[in-house]
Amino acid sequence: MMFLPRGVFGQLALVIALTLIGTALLAVLLGRELVTRPAASQMLRSMDGFAGVIEELDKHQPRARMQETLRKVGLQVSETPPEQSTEGVGPFMREIIDQARQRSDGQRVLRIGQHQGSEAIWFELNTTPPVWVSLGYPKAGERVRRFSVLLLAGSVLLVWLAAAYYARRLVMPLRQLAQAAPRISRGDPPPAMLAASSREVAELAQALSAASLEVRTAAEDRSMMLAGISHDLRTPLTRLQYAIELLPDTDPELREGIGRDIEEIDGILTQFIDYARDGRDEASEAVNLADICRNAATAASGAWTLFVPDIAPLHGRPMALLRAVSNLLVNAERHGAPPLRLYLTGTQGSWTIEVRDRGPGMSPKEADRVRQPFARGAKHGGSGLGLTIVDRVAHQHGGELRLLPNTPRGLCATLRLRGS
Repeated sequence: MMFLPRGVFGQLALVIALTLIGTALLAVLLGRELVTRPAASQMLRSMDGFAGVIEELDKHQPRARMQETLRKVGLQVSETPPEQSTEGVGPFMREIIDQARQRSDGQRVLRIGQHQGSEAIWFELNTTPPVWVSLGYPKAGERVRRFSVLLLAGSVLLVWLAAAYYARRLVMPLRQLAQAAPRISRGDPPPAMLAASSREVAELAQALSAASLEVRTAAEDRSMMLAGISHDLRTPLTRLQYAIELLPDTDPELREGIGRDIEEIDGILTQFIDYARDGRDEASEAVNLADICRNAATAASGAWTLFVPDIAPLHGRPMALLRAVSNLLVNAERHGAPPLRLYLTGTQGSWTIEVRDRGPGMSPKEADRVRQPFARGAKHGGSGLGLTIVDRVAHQHGGELRLLPNTPRGLCATLRLRGS
């Protein structure tokens, strides 16, 4: 399979280079047909006419005088045949020899030889004895080669410059579109500069904008539907909880179990809504990640030990970050075991949150699985969306979620954040 460069610049350079090569070949063929052959034919007729004049002079004046006249005008005369030369013969000379061989009469013998260090065509006069006369031309092989090399180098330079210019014109709008793709997916209009670019790029930007608007509308409808379902379900759940508290003869264990079930249903509904909203509607702002970690630990039910600085500045979505940290804490409380610890380390704009426990932990295969929607750990419970929400928030803030073993036992959930 023919190798083709993947980059736009390489493809343009290849196209322009092939175009130049094709143009050069066409120029050579046309030059041979339209210039070289007619010129060689004309040269043969001129030599025949010139040779005829000399032969006529030889009949009416002494041989020595005729030869002296030819030498005075710069022609070389020899009564012995010149040595045939075939190396370094130019296209024009070869064309003359070929046409001379193809003539049917064969009355004039031609040879390529040397005359004063230059290429020359020697032709034989029909005299007695025969005389050879040369028509010499300046040797231009070295100059032709130098000119050809310079022309090739200049053509290559022009190819690369043209490819670089047009590749930049084609690639820059695509790069701008790629940079604007996250904003377009959130429903923002494409940059105005894309509308002034090529028709194909402008049409692609408009298609992406229309598709993102449709997806966003569907997401908003889904979020509104889930919010309505949550509201409709929480009202009877609240009444049930009050009713259980008001029943004096109810078994305490049964009442406590029903209360836990109601709280779990309420938590599942909350995570469904959080997953549907996905945090993209929330605007980014300057937040203190240390305060978010402290607030999440305060709201958690377990006994957490925090190792956080006083200030951890980050540009992000505060509610989404709070949900992510809270889900990590709930996951550790539900599937892990004390001691429960939270570490916050990093520098301005790049922070790492580590949530560690001493529970059973999980294998690398299970760690990949539980980040998928509705996947639950070894201890069932919850909606199976907690770590999925954390993973999504991490990607929204230019980071990642990793679930690693905690030495010597347990799980270390690492949330890396770089701001948004």
